[in-house]
Amino acid sequence: MVEDVLDDLGDKVVGALVDATNATRVDLADYRDAFPGWVADSRERGLSNWIHDRLWAHLRRQLTDVDSVGLLDQGVTREVKVGLRYRARVKRHTGRDRVRSYATKSALAFWAQSDALEGLEEVRLGFGYRWNPEERVIGSTIVSLRDGLDEDAIWAVEVDAGASGAAGTSITWTPVDPSLP
Repeated sequence: MVEDVLDDLGDKVVGALVDATNATRVDLADYRDAFPGWVADSRERGLSNWIHDRLWAHLRRQLTDVDSVGLLDQGVTREVKVGLRYRARVKRHTGRDRVRSYATKSALAFWAQSDALEGLEEVRLGFGYRWNPEERVIGSTIVSLRDGLDEDAIWAVEVDAGASGAAGTSITWTPVDPSLP
């Protein structure tokens, strides 16, 4: 299933997520260098919002011209739609690849996988990065699947754009055991 999802998303989408995460990591380093006190004083929620804004800005720039991709940016809801089958929300993942969100009707509906007819279901994914709260650094780029807001990931993979990190290099992925702490 993981390979099928990554193949369906395609290198442009997965590569854009990797590049956007890398660019956001650089933004955070620049922000920390320029305003170390502001970053240190930021609450987790405030810093998370800042990172989310930067990640979304990079994703938007990279995915705007990709034909199969639609971007939804309505208030607190930001989603990437890929083709007719995939919708993703950009989320910070914990070390166990859990995501957090207020349990709104919209969030509960999003994270519950569809019960549509087989082959016609929409798959809802988490796009994002792993967050190290002790060091307050952005880790690996993650794509995950879960069924329910407060549920563990059914699967999660770390994705990378190859050793060089240059655009156009092949996408690699590593499965992550969601039961590991």
